[in-house]
Amino acid sequence: MQKLLNAILLLTLLITPNLVHASSYDFHIEHNMEIQYSKNNDYVTITIEYLREVKDSNYFFPASGEKTFVIPDILTHTDSQIATERNYKTESITVKDSNGKSLTYFTTEKENEGIHVLIPNYKQTTKNSPYKIYLTYRTHDYVQAVNQHITLQAPSLPQDTEFSILHKETNTKTHLDYNLNMVVDKEVGKLTKIWPTTYTLDSTKTQDTYTFSAESRLSKNPYLEFGTSQIYRFELEYNTPQTDTLIPEQYSDIFGSLSKNIFEISLPRHFDENMQTVKIESISPTPSKIGRDTEGNIIATFEVDANDTSTISVIGYIWVTQNDLSDPKIIPNPELSLYTETISKDSNLSQYLTSTKYWQVNDEYIQQEAEALKKDIGDFLDLIKADYTYINENLDYDQTKADSSNERIGAKEALEGGGSVCMEYADTMITILRAQGIPARAALGYVNLKDIAHTLDSQVRHQWVQVWLPDYGWLSIDPTLESENMDIGQNIDRILWETFSGNDLSNTKVYSADSLDNIDELEFNISIYAITENDIADIEGLQTYEEISPIEDLSEENIGDTLNRFFKASSIGRSTAVVAPILLVLIVLVIFLSSIRWTIKKIRSRNKNKPI
Repeated sequence: MQKLLNAILLLTLLITPNLVHASSYDFHIEHNMEIQYSKNNDYVTITIEYLREVKDSNYFFPASGEKTFVIPDILTHTDSQIATERNYKTESITVKDSNGKSLTYFTTEKENEGIHVLIPNYKQTTKNSPYKIYLTYRTHDYVQAVNQHITLQAPSLPQDTEFSILHKETNTKTHLDYNLNMVVDKEVGKLTKIWPTTYTLDSTKTQDTYTFSAESRLSKNPYLEFGTSQIYRFELEYNTPQTDTLIPEQYSDIFGSLSKNIFEISLPRHFDENMQTVKIESISPTPSKIGRDTEGNIIATFEVDANDTSTISVIGYIWVTQNDLSDPKIIPNPELSLYTETISKDSNLSQYLTSTKYWQVNDEYIQQEAEALKKDIGDFLDLIKADYTYINENLDYDQTKADSSNERIGAKEALEGGGSVCMEYADTMITILRAQGIPARAALGYVNLKDIAHTLDSQVRHQWVQVWLPDYGWLSIDPTLESENMDIGQNIDRILWETFSGNDLSNTKVYSADSLDNIDELEFNISIYAITENDIADIEGLQTYEEISPIEDLSEENIGDTLNRFFKASSIGRSTAVVAPILLVLIVLVIFLSSIRWTIKKIRSRNKNKPI
């Protein structure tokens, strides 16, 4: 999954001006960007102020030439999305001078770049008469608004951005500034995340202005997140196919277990980190069992007729919460040696340190890389950051693979240059962490969730990492973000569905006496989207898993479940189910005939003994 921050094309910052010959002088040029967001909008208003000043009266810029601005595209968008957004931006463009007078401008579009706005110089620039242009437009590119959860972003500056330029021919110097203000209505929810962490805040009665210096933006995309809670509705539907074509459907009405398929399906779970809780609106058919495994995953068991098509449907709601910035959830940062010592005393964590098919912890190369990363690092979070950076420096996201069958290749092959998506980013980080003695597991679910207006957007499962941290619990880390701003800890646009300590990445299973060739890898129809509490028709009527059925412990195999699967979903079991009634009838018939025969014999014996 490609995040929005990585997709923003950097703005073209400076077009070197045509200078009129003169003696020694200095110039000052500013590119000031303001991103303004108002509550309930799905767009931001961008204003770019271009200021050019001449500091020496011996120099001036003539009223000729032009200034070019580039309004960038989001390169990961489809051609259709880019075309639609370009049209939206173009229709909103205004260009004005320092007095508010509209200026003439021309636009052209360039592939893989964006909209070029050409503005002819409208006046000459002298020491006493600076030159200003205000370019304003609207865009959806820098905002994601999902109910009251608002994320604002801004472009970074290239790492090699120059803040002063020496003109060798004339031995003169130009000073450059790139200021950024992000202006937000106070009515927008509480601030929960901000990056970079170096900024200034100016507040009025109606709005807050976050100012980022140019230095803080070098290779860093400024980021603001507002909103502490979110509710999601999920709808899971699976149309179970007919797998048994031998036993007539009507026989199932007489013998309920004669032709059954058993589905074990994972459902969204509870999770402490973001206080994720789940309630169910409807579930059909009623599960024969709901259990919780050692990971805390919820598994519901459904029994459906194998000799008929059926539908398994679950509809429910998920609540997630995060702390605001004034009262953040603290992530402990223990000394690494103390952390390792604590972990070694907990035998329950050993399963999160082992090597597997895709997590080649014991591989010599993996061990070398893990130890090199760990060297000279003293604290837990510093090691996490080092691993995170290493993953993103050594793996490249492969969009082609994401759009294809997406075969899992494991950590070793990914580090050797194999095509990588979120699965490889997570698998590689888990492997490195385990090799360093840090308990880690795979987490799967859904991220970047939208509101009901975007339910047609495709939703695919996403994989990330969780590590065990004493006095905190499982800490979520998403290395696929590919940014210095690590995606770590609480997140309310992420739904955790299930977690894994080993090779499997799905808890869903099917048991059947028939061939399952027509069950296409158990691909469910799942829709998840954000709503408000007012969208829940009967909130009091919602049920927890415990209210639907007592939660059973799945840590050990239950003999009753084994027998149930044997008799209902195995060839021998089904044969037994078919033959058993016949045998029972025969046994009853034999007993009945034997009883009659015994009775007749007894009567005859009695008659023989009667006196004549």
